[in-house]
Amino acid sequence: MFANERYEKILKILNQKASVTVSELMKLFGVSIETVRRDLEYLEQQNALTRVHGGAISCKKVDSFFSLCTRITEHKQQKLRLSKTACKFIKENDVIAIDSGSTAMELAAAIKQVFNHLTVVTNSPEVLNFLSEKESFTLIQTGGQYLKEEQAFYGHITQDAIRHLHFQKAFIFPSAISLQQGAGVFVHDLVDVQKAYMQNADEVFILADSSKFETSAVIKLCDLFSYHLITDDELSDEIYNIYKDNHVDIIR
Repeated sequence: MFANERYEKILKILNQKASVTVSELMKLFGVSIETVRRDLEYLEQQNALTRVHGGAISCKKVDSFFSLCTRITEHKQQKLRLSKTACKFIKENDVIAIDSGSTAMELAAAIKQVFNHLTVVTNSPEVLNFLSEKESFTLIQTGGQYLKEEQAFYGHITQDAIRHLHFQKAFIFPSAISLQQGAGVFVHDLVDVQKAYMQNADEVFILADSSKFETSAVIKLCDLFSYHLITDDELSDEIYNIYKDNHVDIIR
């Protein structure tokens, strides 16, 4: 098989499933590891893919940004499943912070069912109102300026409130996940709030459903390597293993 034929097949694979491993290509083409690496290096030079440890991923597509009302109905089952996984890392009597967003409500629903005694800090009035039905929870609303379209508080008042608190765990919900570009978001007003949560937590959990993987957003929130990344079980084995091979603590 000629090199150009291999290039075409590699790009076709990446178009279908967003990632491919070196070992997979060696088996598919019947070539050496050196040949596969040269192929991937060439395609990366053409900006056709991004090489990572153990394979390659497709060039990042910029995700589209939709209103909160639309996002709440999208990928609901995946968000529910990853929220149940996140509950495994919470203990009774923990102090936790919950970011705003569509996945925040799914996490709130999950912890409401599982736990009896938690202290929850949030900048989301929707999360607060939902959890207020649980009388044994201690709830702290940050306050601040209200961003109506995202149903969340933001600004200096919000950040100051968060900086005076300490959490064992913070749960953050980005818009996009990329191995190379990290966690990305679209709403500039909320970035500093999310970063304040992350700075004041012992552990940070980034929650993103599988549809967000290998997409990018306009604003970079953080790299992935210092945090726990939780997703759902629909994430492909190929992407999961590539993230693992690149030392991301990914859980599904």
